[in-house]
Amino acid sequence: MPSESLKTHIPEIKTQFIPVIFLWIAGVSAAMQFAKFSISYDALLQHYQTGATLTGAALSVVGVAGLVFGVFGGLIASRVGYLKVLMGALFLGGILSFIQATLPPFELIFITRILEGFSQLGVVVSAPTLIAKLSSDKHRSLTMGLWGTFFGVAFAVSGGVGKWTLDNYGMRELFFSHGVLISLMGVVLFVLLRKNPVLDIAPVSANQGSFLRQMLNVYRNPRALLPSTVFLFYTCTLVSLLTYIPRLVSDSTIQALMLVVLPLVSTSGTFIAGALAQYVMKPQRVAMMAYSTVAMCGLILLFVYQEPLWFAFVVGVLILFLGMIPGASLALIPVLARNPAEQAQGYGLIAQFGNLGATIGPPVFATLVTLFGVNGLVSMVLVICALGLSACFLVFRLIASSKISNR
Repeated sequence: MPSESLKTHIPEIKTQFIPVIFLWIAGVSAAMQFAKFSISYDALLQHYQTGATLTGAALSVVGVAGLVFGVFGGLIASRVGYLKVLMGALFLGGILSFIQATLPPFELIFITRILEGFSQLGVVVSAPTLIAKLSSDKHRSLTMGLWGTFFGVAFAVSGGVGKWTLDNYGMRELFFSHGVLISLMGVVLFVLLRKNPVLDIAPVSANQGSFLRQMLNVYRNPRALLPSTVFLFYTCTLVSLLTYIPRLVSDSTIQALMLVVLPLVSTSGTFIAGALAQYVMKPQRVAMMAYSTVAMCGLILLFVYQEPLWFAFVVGVLILFLGMIPGASLALIPVLARNPAEQAQGYGLIAQFGNLGATIGPPVFATLVTLFGVNGLVSMVLVICALGLSACFLVFRLIASSKISNR
């Protein structure tokens, strides 16, 4: 009987690459909820005449749900079921995009943006949990690295295909196209996954105490907290560096090139980190190497500041290694988590800490760059790298103390 049971479970450990890829595309479509308003910012400003403050708020308000309800979203997914949450999030996103395609009054647009935050949160807490479940041990870090690229890829695709759609057809078609894409992902994944035996993940029973108590337990759980902490210092840094570093270059051609290339370099780093964590070294070592290299590159910037080409090259290396950190952080979650519920909590914390870092990082960097120029920027990078390395050391201690099986 035990041998028959073992044979039954052998197919389940094979990585199901096709569902994994479609789950990744679903993540890309969810991240486009940010990107579509980013590329259409000027068109929205012209159409609604609401001013830069309100239009900018409509752009950023999607992140509020993740900032406030990140952990709550993970708890909901573990109780209701990850596939149900994913389906609901994708179809909600589609409906909201179709509403936006009618270009309704700005007040309704703003409400749809708030609700899109919950749609985006539902995808980012459920899709990576399902990807981890569909991946074998020998591919899990790789698939987590692929998942970590979804945000950068969404902005790259939106900046290309989305911008072309906007320029040639307008906002209605842009929002409608996004609605079709995210709804289509819902249909495809429903067909692919609804009878998949690998995804028979039992929801957490309801008698786990109040949601508030569960949320406090999540924050006290180092298995969920530490990957998110490693990720937090990355999000404090990336958006700020992509915004302010090109402005420090005097050569306008190099500056324009950096604005296009650096986001792609960061996305490449995320996928490379997944491959490294899968085949070369442990995820926590990838994160430690990345933070150390970012710190060294930051110091080198002080010496090549007056040389635009060398400055741009060193910045490229810095951004490449900085981009490895989310791949390593995401790969850490299935390593540390003891069950799918803890994985979902970890992804919820990643969403929450990611939005927190993206909120507090840019104003701090802006102040330091304004007051001290490149010296202020490098100083902040060094502080953040020191904090990130400290988080990595704590991961090492947790793994050593709990004897987690890790390659």
